[in-house]
Amino acid sequence: MAQSEGRGAGVSRRDLLATTGGFAGGFVLGALFAGKGLPPSRAAAGDVPEWPWPYTKLDPDAVAVKAHQAFYEGGCHYAVAKAVLSELREKVGYPYTVLPYDMFRYGEGGVVGWGSLCGALNGAGVVINLVSAKPAYQQLTNEVVGWYTQAEIPHYVPQGKEPMPTSVAGSPLCHVSVSKWATASGMGAESKERAERCARLCADVARRTVELLNSKQDGTFKAAFTPAAGIKDCLSCHGKEDLNNVREIKMNCIQCHEPHT
Repeated sequence: MAQSEGRGAGVSRRDLLATTGGFAGGFVLGALFAGKGLPPSRAAAGDVPEWPWPYTKLDPDAVAVKAHQAFYEGGCHYAVAKAVLSELREKVGYPYTVLPYDMFRYGEGGVVGWGSLCGALNGAGVVINLVSAKPAYQQLTNEVVGWYTQAEIPHYVPQGKEPMPTSVAGSPLCHVSVSKWATASGMGAESKERAERCARLCADVARRTVELLNSKQDGTFKAAFTPAAGIKDCLSCHGKEDLNNVREIKMNCIQCHEPHT
């Protein structure tokens, strides 16, 4: 009895479960990844494609439509990331077929509502970094963030809808961007109009991101953003050569700090 309950013919129940469980688990994972466009042999080998991942030119307008729609599914970070990556999933296939979009939900509202970096820019940065090596990802991300701070947005208008009031954020921060728009439009930051404004802003950011990536793919990318002139004046005193508690930045200092000499 003890032998049949334990080792039996030399194989314990633990060994048997480990063997059959491992086989079943491997089969399920193989089937899962095969269904997602990754061959079971590559999944079993833990094959991770080298960075950066492949990029092909996309239609900026198609991506904008997707971003506007996706905002209502998972917020701003999710919207921009999903809009671009879902197009790459369709055009390129693997490895984009195994990337879960839900991983981008945390960026809504400037990172779970903290009002920090705008989720749309966070999504743009993720996509740009995924398909671009250094220094290209730095240059392209800098360009989209700089454009965001200076553009009159939202510019995107869904089919059959009317344009919305616009504003210039002057900052990549969610809190500042939303507050400036609420002041300019006279609409509340918690209103349904503000939500639609952010959905359209996501469309604008997604479109701009693809435009920049397309230009990089064509070899025609040229940086156009220049930081506000006043920043150099601020850093002449508050630069790292004079103080150790201020790091060089590109944001417009004066919108939060009073001018002084």
